[in-house]
Amino acid sequence: MKQHIHILVVILILLGLSPAGAQTIKLRLGTTAATSTEKVAFALAKDAGILKKHDLDLEVILITSGGTLAMQALVGKSIDILTTGATPFLHGYLEGAEVKFIAGVNNKFIYSFMTRGSITNGAQLKGKVVGITRFGSIDELATKTALTQLGLNPRTDVKIIQVGGSASRLAALQSGSIEATSLASGYSYVGQKLGLNVLIDFVEKDIEYMMTGVVARTEILKARGDAVRRFLRAYLEGIRYYKSHREEAIKKTMEAIRTDDRGIAETDYTYRARALPDDGKPTVKGTQWAIDELAKENPKAKNLTPAQIFDLSYLP
Repeated sequence: MKQHIHILVVILILLGLSPAGAQTIKLRLGTTAATSTEKVAFALAKDAGILKKHDLDLEVILITSGGTLAMQALVGKSIDILTTGATPFLHGYLEGAEVKFIAGVNNKFIYSFMTRGSITNGAQLKGKVVGITRFGSIDELATKTALTQLGLNPRTDVKIIQVGGSASRLAALQSGSIEATSLASGYSYVGQKLGLNVLIDFVEKDIEYMMTGVVARTEILKARGDAVRRFLRAYLEGIRYYKSHREEAIKKTMEAIRTDDRGIAETDYTYRARALPDDGKPTVKGTQWAIDELAKENPKAKNLTPAQIFDLSYLP
């Protein structure tokens, strides 16, 4: 009898099912954007029964104030797992946060550097005000990279101010309180419809960068390793569902940003689906670039390597 039960359990596991009575685990996932790939993907995964299949009760918490504060929420244990980019991660890591990247989400830079309609080249930005979310954010890196490519010195040729999230920066561009900013995927589509200029499209350049990765505290990796593995199995299945169910993903994105403009969601999906790694692994090259850029301002980053901040042993 015991042998029969054992065989049944093995069969259920091989089929990707859970034996009756398997304990549902609860995890709090932090994300920093309403249209983030992982937020939409997990909403789809819930509807498709993927979370239930893995006995996962996932609470997705939106932290709109940017990656820096989201890292603080992770370290402060307000959330269990966080999806954020290499730049805010590195700032926290170098300040002593005991965290690791355990998977990759977006491995491409999906930003466009946009200006008001009257600004059509880099020279016209000299002495002007440029907006970012917060210092230490991913869009700050995108903005400084764009300014440099346009032949400007980000420190001396422009004034960079903290404005807030994408919607706030887009409104600031419209009102004229800033002259330029970097916007991701769907927001850049909206900006172009409003008559804003794209001076640099990083998507076209196909630059590798750890735009979003899955981050966990080392403490939770040790204490709840099985829960983390179950989360990552559900995550990978959810990502594959997202990529293979385009229409559902677009509709779910429209719901997330509360818009009837399908073009925004289509643009967002196209950019994000292209950046998603099927195996869940983060980009080593893109992470090294983030380290190299940060090392220009913070000597602590000089000898850091991607291997030191990755722990991919929890991926299935």
